[in-house]
Amino acid sequence: GIDRIAGHERRLAMRAEEQLGGIDGVELFCEKGFDHQTGVLSFRAAGRDCEELGERLAAQGAAVRAGLHCAPVAHRTAGTLETGTVRLSLSPFNTYAEIARTARVFHEILRAG
Repeated sequence: GIDRIAGHERRLAMRAEEQLGGIDGVELFCEKGFDHQTGVLSFRAAGRDCEELGERLAAQGAAVRAGLHCAPVAHRTAGTLETGTVRLSLSPFNTYAEIARTARVFHEILRAG
C-alpha cells in the first residue's frame, strides 16, 4: 500500500542522507527525518559543477538529475539558484545496496577531482 511504499522511500532517503552527508564538502537539502518529505534528496559538493557531477554519476550507472529541476523558486529559497543540485529520486524499486553504491561512487568522483 501507499504507506508501505512511502515508508520504504523515506528509509532509503534517510540512508542516502546518512551516507552522502558523511562526505566532506557535501551539502544536503532535505528535511531531517523526512517526516513531511517524499523520497527525494538533493545535494551538491562545494566548488563542483552539479551538471558535471550528475553526468559522472550517470556514467557510473547512478540515475540522477542535475540542475534546477524546473523549480527556480525552490532553488532561490534554498540558495542554490546559481548552482543547482544533484537529485536522487527514490522509488519502491530502489535498494539499500544502490544507495551505498551511489554514495561510494560519488565519493570516488569527488576524490578524483
